[in-house]
Amino acid sequence: MRLQLQPGDDRSVPGILHIHTNRSDGRSGPDQIAAAAARAGLKFIVFTDHGDATRQPDPPTYRSGVLCLDGVEVSTTGGHYVVLAMPAAPYPLGGEPRDVVEDVRRLGGFGIAAHPDSPKLELRWREWGAPFDGVELVNPDTSWRMWARAAASTPGPPRTGKWYARRRIAFSLLDYPVRPTETIARLVEPIGEASAVYQWVNVTARRRVVAVAGIDAHGMIAFRGDPADGGYSLPLPDYEASFRALSVRVTPDRPLTGDAVTDGAVLVRAIRNGHLFTAVDGIATPASFGFSATNGRATVHEGDEIAAGSPVTLHVRSNAPPSFTTTVWKDHASLSGDRHESEFSVTAPADPAVYWVEIRSDSRTNRTTWLRSNPIYVRGTEPPTRPLVRPPATINHAIVDAASGDGWHVEHDALSAASVESAPGVNGSDLRFRFGLAGGAAVGQFAAAVYDVPPGGFVGDRLTFTARAERPMRVSIQLRGGEGVVDRWQRSVYVDTFAREHTVYFDDCLPVGITKTFKPPLASIHSVMVVVDTTNTKPGTSGRMWIKSAALER
Repeated sequence: MRLQLQPGDDRSVPGILHIHTNRSDGRSGPDQIAAAAARAGLKFIVFTDHGDATRQPDPPTYRSGVLCLDGVEVSTTGGHYVVLAMPAAPYPLGGEPRDVVEDVRRLGGFGIAAHPDSPKLELRWREWGAPFDGVELVNPDTSWRMWARAAASTPGPPRTGKWYARRRIAFSLLDYPVRPTETIARLVEPIGEASAVYQWVNVTARRRVVAVAGIDAHGMIAFRGDPADGGYSLPLPDYEASFRALSVRVTPDRPLTGDAVTDGAVLVRAIRNGHLFTAVDGIATPASFGFSATNGRATVHEGDEIAAGSPVTLHVRSNAPPSFTTTVWKDHASLSGDRHESEFSVTAPADPAVYWVEIRSDSRTNRTTWLRSNPIYVRGTEPPTRPLVRPPATINHAIVDAASGDGWHVEHDALSAASVESAPGVNGSDLRFRFGLAGGAAVGQFAAAVYDVPPGGFVGDRLTFTARAERPMRVSIQLRGGEGVVDRWQRSVYVDTFAREHTVYFDDCLPVGITKTFKPPLASIHSVMVVVDTTNTKPGTSGRMWIKSAALER
């Protein structure tokens, strides 16, 4: 049975992110889901139906007394990205994770790397080098997938082998009708190697990253595959049981007013700043927690940064039972040892570091995390990372003759259209690329402007070009060639409505499909292409793009 705790006074507002409605692959509509959240005691929820972010999100709304925010879950080639507080995108978001992260940031959204420990490859976030804003360290969908994988695996250690996993799943199925919330919470216990926390701590050494929990609620489980696959399903775990299992407790900088738009902005600001902690309420509820740091310069709280220079006193306060174990971590190492007091302080050196708190419910095994804080960042005067500086080019070979358009031609699928020609511009002539993708379902429509490198011609190691489009769009710069094969590599670029210079470094290009070599063999590249396809353009779209200048450089 879960423990009922004495409520604290930490001003935190309980809610949960990552919820699917019947607009994508959830069982119920927003009103029914909000009513379930109200019964579970939540004050806010965030809908994140699957999509390409081109749908205008619903404005913040109170339903059944619960503040409902509307986001989206975008699929990339490197996992899923949960986005909130962003207006509709001007074109479909998708493709490589780095591009989706860039687009979300430019549009003002807050992006969360979703289910990074999922055993299912297409769900798992894998691009740890991208500048995402947050990471989902707790996700029950990931947890049950990990248990299911362990149950099907070869025998292993006592607490990670297949028979242990099979017993846990069997007991959970029997227990769920009686104690659904506790059953979900027990499955949140990790099994096997979960790397997301380790990766998160590594990234926080370089920059701020908000740790959150996502419930990934669909209100059902499919008999085969995922809820998104359709077909038969069971209405479990239901939304209310899921909402009682865990929560994100956000500490806003002012009380909520009851005005949905105002309160939505206050909550999102607190989430962006990392002023929150996550708790598995199916173990013990309601959680109360405080984490602060003080040195000779200032006092800050979780999610905040403080300048290094003098020893830091870290103060922890919670309503965790004495049997629970609290640890203050300095990066990857325990700073405090195992503590059982409800309130204590530890002193840390003056050096730059990242501190965070974990409270575990099982001190014997140290496996089940009941509560995890966001970090306090102690930063030095030197930036944690230095940007990569490329040497300037010394060789420049122009490949655009805007006055004539010579050297370029177009390619497209059978039903799409494209043209490239010289056109008058503001200051002289531009190379104008016109495209029209065929309508209907996305079945590989594309249009491309192509420059063929002459035999033995210069390729270099980068393409520099100046371009604009009649509406914001993302195009793919592709290299085609290879030794004895015809492969492609690409790097996509955001093109705005005003002329901007872009540089694509060829060692940044990644394979399109399966290629003989991971990086493009520059000596055997025979085409440079500007490609519009259904990755970031809807079928049936037509438009124009102007290229003022383009050069291969080294």
